[in-house]
Amino acid sequence: GREKEISIISDSFCRVATTGVCEAFLIRGWSGCGKSSLVATTFEPIRVAGGYIVSRKFEEISSVNPVWTVMAAFNDLCILIKERNSDEELLEIQHELIRVFGINLPKLVRILPNAKDIFSTQASTLHLYQKVDSELTFKGLCFAIQCFMSVISAKSRPIMIFLDDLQWADNMALGLIHAALSDASKITGIFFVGGYRNNEIQEDHAIFSFIDNLESYRIGTTKLDLDGMEEQDVNMMISDALAVFPRNCRALSSALFQKTRGNPLFVIELLESLVKRKIIQYSLRKRRWVWDDAEVSGEE
Repeated sequence: GREKEISIISDSFCRVATTGVCEAFLIRGWSGCGKSSLVATTFEPIRVAGGYIVSRKFEEISSVNPVWTVMAAFNDLCILIKERNSDEELLEIQHELIRVFGINLPKLVRILPNAKDIFSTQASTLHLYQKVDSELTFKGLCFAIQCFMSVISAKSRPIMIFLDDLQWADNMALGLIHAALSDASKITGIFFVGGYRNNEIQEDHAIFSFIDNLESYRIGTTKLDLDGMEEQDVNMMISDALAVFPRNCRALSSALFQKTRGNPLFVIELLESLVKRKIIQYSLRKRRWVWDDAEVSGEE
């Protein structure tokens, strides 16, 4: 039931992959409306198309500064670079990183530990720089990521970065994302996708200034409001879950749609609850799931 939305995300990625521009795609909706599942549906076709995908999520309660969630995504990217490039391509990347960072190369390895794997064939080169001081300010951190992405990003190597639950991100975390997207003269082919619960943010949340900054830098930004599924989509969902024809579960689907407003997570939870309480149960004699529509409708 999300074919249209999947197509919009896929089209945006294809635009990034074919033109080399950087774009942002922001999905907002209530908890359980299917934001994460929707984006995950696009992962496989994007991988097949040659895309590099990294995905992380922010946590409401965490001892880790939100900015390090963003850094973890870039750190994961180092692993993909190592895995998906030939020795010749890695050697070219190594040389370019050395050229860009120079004696500051240990700073990159400090903030992105997996970057050392890119240099596995040149460990001796890294050893030459190990004694350099690697303290970084936030401004320095942003600059280091910009330098790293200027080497790693390429039209031939489109990168999708998916960060979920942006409602728990702060100014620094969003500022780092903006830094990675905004250096258009050096960084190409980054497709940033962010999801957030619009019912859990205040008017002064950092997400709004983040969006304003993206637009002021003329970074293509698509905003998608994800509502509950349509009733016919819920009908197909129930039909698949219970292995019955859609017409045979239309009344059941309608009742679940009315009770959940089409929220996919709530539909699944309610369906599981009905099965657990044996309001919906499997009949061995009839070899199918059975229920009483009136009883389901009467459930609170």
